[in-house]
Order: sequence, then C-alpha cells, then structure tokens
Amino acid sequence: MQKNLVLAVVLSSIVYIGWYSMVAPPPPRQIPVEGEQKAGVTTAASVADAQPLKFSEDASALSYEPVKIKVAKAEYVLDPRTASLTGAVYDGPVEPVDLVPEGSAFFSAFEGLRFAPAGSRRYSASFEARPEQGILISKTFDFDPDNRINTLTIKVSNQGAAARQLQPWALKIGPGISTVKSEQKENPSLWRALYAVQQKDKKNPTPVELEKDSGETEWLWAGVDNRYFLAAVLGEGLEKTGLKFLEEKSGEETDAPSLLIPFASELLPAGESKTWKMDFYLGPKHPPLLRELGRGLDRAVDFGFFSPLAKLADKALGYFHAMTGNYGVAILILSVVLQIFVMPLSFKSYKAMTLMKKLQPEMQRIQAKYKDTPQRMNQEIMEMYKKHGANPLGGCLPMLLQIPIFFALFTALSNSWSLHGAPFALWITDLSSRDPYYVLPLTMGAVMVLQQHFSPQAGDPMQARIMKWLPVIFTFMFLTFPAGLVMYWLVNSLFGFAQSMYMQKKYA
Repeated sequence: MQKNLVLAVVLSSIVYIGWYSMVAPPPPRQIPVEGEQKAGVTTAASVADAQPLKFSEDASALSYEPVKIKVAKAEYVLDPRTASLTGAVYDGPVEPVDLVPEGSAFFSAFEGLRFAPAGSRRYSASFEARPEQGILISKTFDFDPDNRINTLTIKVSNQGAAARQLQPWALKIGPGISTVKSEQKENPSLWRALYAVQQKDKKNPTPVELEKDSGETEWLWAGVDNRYFLAAVLGEGLEKTGLKFLEEKSGEETDAPSLLIPFASELLPAGESKTWKMDFYLGPKHPPLLRELGRGLDRAVDFGFFSPLAKLADKALGYFHAMTGNYGVAILILSVVLQIFVMPLSFKSYKAMTLMKKLQPEMQRIQAKYKDTPQRMNQEIMEMYKKHGANPLGGCLPMLLQIPIFFALFTALSNSWSLHGAPFALWITDLSSRDPYYVLPLTMGAVMVLQQHFSPQAGDPMQARIMKWLPVIFTFMFLTFPAGLVMYWLVNSLFGFAQSMYMQKKYA
C-alpha cells in the first residue's frame, strides 16, 4: 500500500467511521399509545349501542411462572401476565445471548391489561384476558421449530349482548435489542428502529431508519436491530396506520429505540370478533437465511455506501470458505487475490512517485527562479512535466481506486454474520472481534514502518511529517478493529513492502 493511498484512507476513515459511530441520537420523545389512556375501549360516536369497555390494572392479579419454549438454537421466555416475550436466548457461535434486554417486553400490547395462561403446546403458547364479562382478548405465539418465521395471533371477541368499540392500540418491539457481552459496549451506537419499503424506482426494498413517527403504511417489515441481530414484524396482510418511534431506557440504563405498530379503532358488534395475524422474525442477520425467508429481510444487513462491492466480498468469502473450511484462510486468499488484481496500479503509482522524486530538485529550482511570477512558474513546471512524461497525480489516482475496496471489505468483515465467532488459528478465536493480544495490529504497524522506509519519500515537508505518523495512527485505529479486517490490511502491507523492495531495486 503506497503512502498516498494510506494518507487518503486514513483521512477517509475518520469521516466514514466517525459518521457511522458518532452521530448523536435524537432526544427522547413521548408517543401517545393506548397505555396512556386507562380506558382500553371507548364508545363509538356513530354507534349508539356501543358501550365503553374499560381496562384497569388488577393489582391482585395472580403471578405465573414464565412459559419457556425451546426451538432450534433458541429458547423463548414468555411472561403470562403481559403476554409478551421477555427472553429469547439464542445459541450463537460466540455464546448464548438473550436478545431481549433486561426490562424489555417484545410484542406487548394493551398496556395495563393483565393476561393469564390459556394453554401451551411444544411450539406455541396462548394467553387470555377478560377485562369485562363477555369480552375475551387472547394472544397466541406460534414458534417455528427451525427458528425461522414465527406467528403472533391477537383476537378480541365480544361475547356479550352489546356492541363495543376498541380504541386504537399498538404492538411494541423494544426498547433495543441485545447482543453478546463482548459487543455490549458498542451496541447502543448500533441499534436502530427501522422498516423497509418497496419504492417504485428501486429493484430491491429500501431500509429506512426510524427516528421519528412515520405515516408510511406500505412497509414490508418493521422492527429493531443491531450489528448481528434483528427483531421484526412482517407487514403482509396487516391493516397498518403508520409507525411510531419511542426512546426508552433499556436494561443497560441507556436510551434505546422502540418501535410501535399502531392499529386502528375497531367496532365489535355483539357476538363477533376481530383477529390480527402477523408473522415475525427474531434471530441473526445472516444474509443467505434472510434472502431465503424473503420479504426484503436481507436488507436489514447494512453493507454501507459501497454495498455492491461489500456484497461481492461477502460472497467471495463464502466461496473460499467452502473450499478451505476456515474463514481466516478465506480472508487470506481474498486478500492475495485483491492484491494481485491491483498490482499493476501499485507498480504504476510507484513509478510515478519515483519520477516525481527525481524531478524534485528541478522543480525547486523553478519555484525559486519564478517565485515572483506564479503564472510563469506554473507554466515552467507544466513544461517540465511534459518533457519528462510525469503526472503529479499519477502516484495517487491509481491507488485511490483501492479505497472503495478497503471500505467494502471493512463493511463486509464488520457485519458478516459468517465471521461472527468464526475461529482462525491459535489465539484468534473470533474473526469478528479484536485481536485479544494485539499481535496482528502491532505486526501490521511494524510492516507499515518498514514499507514507508523503503518507499519514495514525499517532497513536501508537511506531507513527509504526516506520513511518518501514519503507521502509529493506523496501529491505534486497528487495535479495536475485527481481527479479520486487520488480517486483510496486514497482507496488504506485506504486499506493499515486497513491491517497494522490488521497485526500489528495479528503478533505483
């Protein structure tokens, strides 16, 4: 990696990484939901016989043991009193992780209403509440045995002799979504409330981060996510009235996003009922699985600005992993392939930099001679470039083409579920987390120092001073980067060092 590329990458990195990790979240806002009105049902003005149905908290409601349902790679914990999901322990590649933060209740509704168990089977559980005689509200969770698409059914039945009017209510997801212990520190900067829509001029669904209420009613799915996990309700078949955003304290006492899916008021004539049936997903953001499930769920994986290149890199890693059975080896192979691909650019850049170094004395002579006539000085310098076939941008532009490759790999390796918990060898037991002993970033920094020593030195004193500090800056940046990304940059630096030695011997 030549020094112009390194300079460009470090400056771009500050903007690129800083933008994604340091944007301040919006201030908390209060959203009126059905829980703010203790009456869960109001009288319909247009129906004279629709009597109000009142919800009230029952302080004497019985306590029940949590209902636990075990499926492939996950165990769900349901609270019978709220008929909501209070635990979802996913058996991930790093460690088992409860995706529901402490104090959160996913898929809760009718705040203040107390439910009771109404029967359970191996993969399903039902709960019901009777706020008044003749009124039955039930919630049934049906979990997929393979931990794919699950179903939540909510039914409100009017078994009495008079009509009732159910006021608007909302289904809640959040606040936040949890992750493994090693990633808890960064989690608050990564979790989002979001939804996906199919725009007319787009081939694929577009994910939209929800930071305020949205009137969008044509969303495909909506939920909360972080780097590796997603909790989402699928919108197919639902009569939607938009989406609401709320920030609350999570179990970590940190502001976390919640998403509320509102439902419109419903008139319940005597002897009739209303049923809402919705699918939901709660699990890893593994692109092949999400693509298989369809409905645009794979768009929850954020591959960044250079999305096409990042997706290509992710597929290439999968291909090389299928060949070798080790993602660390797959990263090494991909790194070597990329370096072979950009090698002609590296040689061209080195030659341009070497020529510019040789022309430096003549340039300084022209600058001194025509320092009082800048226009004549520029003219003479351009004549010098033309005479020797030099291009002042020749050492920079070819290597700048590698910047998209770097950021695409940065995004792919940082967000790849396949690398989450994937071991390489020796002390590298998780390619998605930092090197615990900092061996890789320190080795990378040492190689960058050697590479800089054997590369043509910048003629500009300011640039030369910056270049001397770049190995130190990069080393500190990469200390907390995923080990897989550091491996790529280390291979990149080794290739750059070897090329510098070869080019110095050839063109010295």
